[in-house]
Amino acid sequence: MSDPFLQLDPLQRLILAYAKRTNRARYALAFALDSRFAGVIRSTSETLIGQMRLTWWRDNLTKSLDARPTGEPLIALINEAEQQGSDLASLLNLLEGWEFLLDDFPWDDRQFDQYAVKRGEGLFSFALGGDGVLTEDQKTGAQAWALWDFARHCSDENIRKKAFHKCSNLMNATKSVAFDRSGRPLSIFCKLMQRDVKRGSLTVDLYRPGVACKIVWHGITGC
Repeated sequence: MSDPFLQLDPLQRLILAYAKRTNRARYALAFALDSRFAGVIRSTSETLIGQMRLTWWRDNLTKSLDARPTGEPLIALINEAEQQGSDLASLLNLLEGWEFLLDDFPWDDRQFDQYAVKRGEGLFSFALGGDGVLTEDQKTGAQAWALWDFARHCSDENIRKKAFHKCSNLMNATKSVAFDRSGRPLSIFCKLMQRDVKRGSLTVDLYRPGVACKIVWHGITGC
């Protein structure tokens, strides 16, 4: 699994290390596509251009194996995942979540909610594999994680506060988000998010030794 083409950030690389070996390729693809879609949004100044670039991915997620282009490493991973029985519908939901970021701000509650459902549940359900069905607490965790990650990367203070407030409301309405061993990377994401919710503020820098130690400890023990 070559990181130069996956283009995972340091946090994703660290968390990926705690995926079970049999699940690692699926997690890597989910993280890599999430990062690629984020890159499209970051580098887009014209909505139409951004939509065209995301539409290219939509088309290829819905094409048959033999109709997809060669030469794009992530397409090769998509083909591999599909050949191994993965349902790509969750990746389409992930893509649709990112498409909301092409809408003008400020957002209303409906836009925040739809974004959180599509991106959060799309990534979590694909990463977990199997039948792709999340429990209710996992759905809540997935949506809250999407809003938390949005808030961490948002430069507009008011929108960032609203996203984090909605994330906090979701997490305060559920007791816990449980995963078995196959969901350990997602459990790590949720632990980082819950830590910020309990503190009432976003961690400015996740790339610190203290945070890394918490990730390693939870990755190994699940605690």
